[in-house]
Amino acid sequence: MKIIQTQLKDMPSSLLAELGCYRYNVFTRGDGWSIPLRLRASGQEYDSFDCSNVTWLIAWHQHHGICGCARLMQWREANSPASSWAPVGLENVWEMSRFSACLEVDNQLPLNILWHAVQLAQLSGIAYLVSAATPMQEEMFKHYQVRFEPLTTDLILDKKPVSRVKIPLSQPRLAEKYSGTRCFSPEEVLPSLGVSVNWQS
Repeated sequence: MKIIQTQLKDMPSSLLAELGCYRYNVFTRGDGWSIPLRLRASGQEYDSFDCSNVTWLIAWHQHHGICGCARLMQWREANSPASSWAPVGLENVWEMSRFSACLEVDNQLPLNILWHAVQLAQLSGIAYLVSAATPMQEEMFKHYQVRFEPLTTDLILDKKPVSRVKIPLSQPRLAEKYSGTRCFSPEEVLPSLGVSVNWQS
């Protein structure tokens, strides 16, 4: 399993299409999210936050293709009033969205993706991450001693309960497990840019 780090503007078109299909299968078909008509593409999921400068972490397995992802972008004040919880300027906060992983392939893959997210945030001068978390994700964080702090509770996303959580960048337990690992560029992992597992010889 390798974690690809890339901005949307630098993502090869074949990888972008594969990511759209993965997001569709996970969030639209799996979780039942609706897609605005103007953003619809056949069998793919995109949204209005897919700007060229957002950063993606994509988990890639040589036999299974894309197995997980996370999108990192500047926190936007429209999402939540800063005065309600943010102790630092919003320019120092990243939102981690579209956070998912195929537990059937690797039941600790969410931790691997999260580690690379906090490492990248730290290198970028970010104070902490904010993310939506399902009850199952919160239980996983507790089980593996991931540091996090609930900011809001009882939010409903597509009829499912979620919380907004603050994730500090200091994560000793994740460091013990993943320290020394690195992210890869798309070209390192997919030199032919023939992304789909079905396209591989």
